[in-house]
This record gives sequence, structure tokens and C-alpha cells, in this order.
Amino acid sequence: MNWTLLQHSLLVSGLAVAGSVAVGFAGALWLAGIHAAWRRRLVLLAVLALAMPPFLVTNCWLDLLGLNGRWRGWWPFDIYSPWGAAWILTLLTWPIPLLATLGAWRRLQASQLESDPALCGWPLIRWLLWPMARLAVGQAAVLTFVLALNHFTVPALLQVKVFPAEVWLRFSTHFDAAGALMLSWPLIAAPLCLLLVLRRTEIDWPRIEGEPTARALRRQLGPGWQTGGGAVTGLAILLSVALPLAQLAATPRTWMELPRLLQAAPGVVWNSFGFAAVTATLCVVLGLLTWRLRIGLILWLPFLVPGVLLGIALILLFNRPVLDVVYRSAAVVVVGFTARYLGFAWNGVAHALRRVDRDLVDAARLEGASAWQVLRSVRWPLAAPQVAAAWYVTYLLCLWDVETLVLIVPPGGETLALRVFNLLHYGHNAQVNALCVVLLGLALAPLGVAGIARSVARDRNSQEPMAKSQ
Repeated sequence: MNWTLLQHSLLVSGLAVAGSVAVGFAGALWLAGIHAAWRRRLVLLAVLALAMPPFLVTNCWLDLLGLNGRWRGWWPFDIYSPWGAAWILTLLTWPIPLLATLGAWRRLQASQLESDPALCGWPLIRWLLWPMARLAVGQAAVLTFVLALNHFTVPALLQVKVFPAEVWLRFSTHFDAAGALMLSWPLIAAPLCLLLVLRRTEIDWPRIEGEPTARALRRQLGPGWQTGGGAVTGLAILLSVALPLAQLAATPRTWMELPRLLQAAPGVVWNSFGFAAVTATLCVVLGLLTWRLRIGLILWLPFLVPGVLLGIALILLFNRPVLDVVYRSAAVVVVGFTARYLGFAWNGVAHALRRVDRDLVDAARLEGASAWQVLRSVRWPLAAPQVAAAWYVTYLLCLWDVETLVLIVPPGGETLALRVFNLLHYGHNAQVNALCVVLLGLALAPLGVAGIARSVARDRNSQEPMAKSQ
């Protein structure tokens, strides 16, 4: 056991968890007390922070606090350190405790506030809000710890020695698969412990009455907690979303390099889109075919372990003559991405299909509908939006993925994310920014296609009554 490596990994993960929980809980205090419409908008911004490409956020802070950073003169913070890695991981993961806390407080009843109007400020948090959210915050903290412990891209770019980066370095330099796997046993033990923790189901409190109004919660929290929570949330959104996107858009060389990169690397763009779209579609199809099976918890394990370990396992499995046709083609990338992200897509699809009203399903079966007809005519129309959301998030995860691909990339199979990762090591910030613009364009492309399809369908539906009347 490399104890120095373990200390670095635990330090980075622990600091990231502490920062994420503090920011997420403070943000939940503020969001729970504002109008529902604004809350939805700000939650979407928080989800956007969670979905930001890690290398985009890292590149932004390298430009600001790197060795020649623009802010280095008045803020001498060493970004190339465990503290710097924890800072960026906090910016990437703070929405997890935020969403978990808000979800726990949905069970809050109006009588719990109205029964004691004098319970305000810190006593309200200590005796009511914190006990209600304690288990959810704990689960979010464990999940954040596992994700930070197994994160590869940020520590590797910042040259911070943690387990995933050292496993990648040992295997890529010495091709020592056995040594790399022995070194990384904590990265496998942590997700297993997390899965055991997540087996504990939280008891739902009865919801006989409606939820308390945001005004009542805001009144009893007091202006101090509301102002503080709002300032923390606004600063988190600014630093994790607005600042990277603004830095990306405001750099002139980004737009100068963009046409050249599109001309020089069209194949890389198509690789990124093709791998992500095919994998997301395959994961959703597998979910539709097997959603009745009780395998959801097991499928999370490949997602929670580092992608570097998954890449090593794929090399050991496919790097043999009989499977050479898979190992040296794009198929190995699709297999790797599917193995890693099937758990997320499968659970999203299964959850959507299981939430369909049982009465509608039973009525269709009484009419003689087969299992396929029930899926096509009853379950699918109701679950389609959630399934589409699972497909899109899986698509984004594949689009940003570096660690799964870095060891198994086939000839001609480089993606935009992998090229960004390689260029960042050599300081080509302008090219990196241009590639990030292309990546964000690919990320928004499915939303644009879906919007156009809805507009066409809406126009067609509006024209049908006019045609019939004529």
C-alpha cells in the first residue's frame, strides 16, 4: 500500500466532499425559500454545473491561476496541488448535495412550521431541517466522496498524485496490469461500500397536508440565512458555470482557431458524436428490453469505479487473437462506454417504466394486449420524456469521457474530449477552447433536433383541422 498516495487521495476527496456539502446545503436553504418558478430555473443551472465538462472547468482555472494565470498576481493560490484539485472537484459536484437536500425537504409539511412560529433561524435548521435531510445529505456525501476518489481527469491535468492518475501512469508506462489492479483496490472497495449504503431505503414521512409555502419557510429562516445561502449559491453558479463559459466565449483566439480545427479534424468530431449517440441508444434499448430484471444496483458498479480500471479490464479481455477484430475497431469503445454508463441509463429507463399507472397497464392486459403492445401503446407514451432524458444524459457522459477511452482508443478513434485532454498537457489553451466550443455544440445538437421535431409536429397538428374543414 502506497500510504502517501492514499493520503493524497483521501485529502482531495475529503476536501471536495466538505466543500460540496457546505455549498449544496447552503444553496438548498435559499432555494427552498424562493418562488417555485425561480427555483426550477436555478436548479437547472445547478444541473448544468454538474454536467459541465471537467476539462473545460479545469482549463478555465488553469488560465486564471496557472503559472502565468491572470489572477495569480493577487491570488497566489497553487492550483497544481491537492487543494486545487479539491477546489475544481467541489465546483463540479456541489449540485449533488443540493439536489439531495431539496429532495428530502419535499416531505416538509405546513404544520411543522406553523406549530411553532418561534422556531426560527439556526434552531429551525438544527431541530427540523437538518434531521429531515441528514440521511439524504449523508448519502450524497458518500456518493460525492466515491466520485471524487475515482475522478481521473482533474487530478491528471493538475499533476496531483491520486490513485486513478497513478494507475493510468503505471499501466501506460510499464504495462503492468497486475500491479495497477493491486494498487487500485481502494477504488473498487469504495464503490462496493457505497452500494451497501444505498441499499438502505429512507422512510418517507406521510404527506397528508400540502407543502409549506416558500414564504413561510423564508420568514422563519430569517433574512440572514436567506441572504447567506443566496450569496453562496450565486457565487457557486458564477464560478462553476458562468466563468468557464464566459472565459471560453471572450477569448478571441478561440474563434480564430475554430475554423482551422473543424477543417483539420472532421473525423474526430464524428467519432465523438458517433460513439456517444450509439452508446446512449444501445443503453436505452437494453434498458427497454430488460427493465423488469432486478439488476439496477449491480449495474452502478462500473460507473462508480474509475474508467481507467475499466479500460485495463477491457484490454485484458479483448487483447487476444480471437477478439482482435473488436479490440482494434470502434466496437471496443462502444463496449467500454456501454459497460460504464449502462447503469445510469438502465436505472433511468426502468424507473420511468415502473412509474406508469398500474390501472392503465391492467386495463390494456384485460383487453388482450401482449407485452409488446403494452410497452408500445401504454408504457412508452407516458415514459418517453424520462427515457429521452436518460438517453441525453448518457450521451453527454460519453461525450465528455476521457478516462475510459484513454487506454483503449483504437487507431483513428480519437475523440474531441481525448484530444482536449492531450492538448491541455502541453498548454495549447486556444486550441482547447475551440475544441470545447465544438463539444458544447455537439452537446446542444440533440436538443436542437428535438426542438425542430416538436415544431414540425406542432405545425402539422395545427394544419390537420384546417385541411379537414376545407
